[in-house]
Amino acid sequence: MLMAVLFGAVACTNDQPAEVEAQEPQEFIWKTEQFADLKIVRYQIPGWDQLSSEQRVLVYYITQAGLAGRDIIWDQNYRHNLTIRRTLEKVVREFDGDRESEDWKNFMVYTKRVWFSNGIHHHYSMSKIMPDFSQEYFQGLLDLTGQSLSDEVVMAIFDPTYDAKKVNLDPDKGLVLASAVNFYDPDLTEAEVDAYYTGLKEGSDNKKLSFGINSKVVRNADGHLEEKIWKVGGMYTEALEEVVNWLEKAVTVAENDKQAAALKLLIKYYRTGSLEDWDKFNVAWVNATDGDIDYIQGFVEVYNDP
Repeated sequence: MLMAVLFGAVACTNDQPAEVEAQEPQEFIWKTEQFADLKIVRYQIPGWDQLSSEQRVLVYYITQAGLAGRDIIWDQNYRHNLTIRRTLEKVVREFDGDRESEDWKNFMVYTKRVWFSNGIHHHYSMSKIMPDFSQEYFQGLLDLTGQSLSDEVVMAIFDPTYDAKKVNLDPDKGLVLASAVNFYDPDLTEAEVDAYYTGLKEGSDNKKLSFGINSKVVRNADGHLEEKIWKVGGMYTEALEEVVNWLEKAVTVAENDKQAAALKLLIKYYRTGSLEDWDKFNVAWVNATDGDIDYIQGFVEVYNDP
């Protein structure tokens, strides 16, 4: 949702003994952890200290709006991601067995990779992240933390051939059918999706709209295709209601009228799901060039859609 900046902080207390001498500031630690093919790094943001208190509040509100949409990204990446993440996190919180074994260390590496990629597929290669621990060990973790998973979810974790790529661009396998990303029902084909959107475009008065950037295509009970629109009152309504709540707060501390107007249009879009409202927001966002705070918010990137 939001390309958020993470800020480091130094905790200060006022109960230090008077005789303690001032110490030299510690060297900034930029790399906090490394595992698999990942390095976790921290950034210093010296410009933060130059922002006014109202600007800092604006950053906070927009960041919270982004975090409110976090689970949307997980669900869009793969239909079983949220179930898997919540299962892994319960194990991390509650497992009271041996946390020094190689199996546990491999479990934690897998969990961190899933956290980093917002799902069980690699963020760049799109291939499934395979665990370096056995299914039997994982079942033991589930038993010890009082959890169970369906056979399909277990297969999603351990079977390298099942939903193997989040986005598969091999036309011989079918772009939609072979991709695990959750923008379409799992049984839909590229030909069905193309035909559906061709019909939408031909029946639209506005030929400039980019159809399909705010919805999931599903097969309804009658066997016909339809869109589940991401909006307040539609798909992802609970998360989007929270997003809108934070954005409404952001409007009250906007740096200028143009910035406020763009935020209001974004709120309107989340409420209506209208692609015309989305276009109006983007035009307003591009034109709101004054001020120090910028943001990226909304269903923006399209490269996860095969």
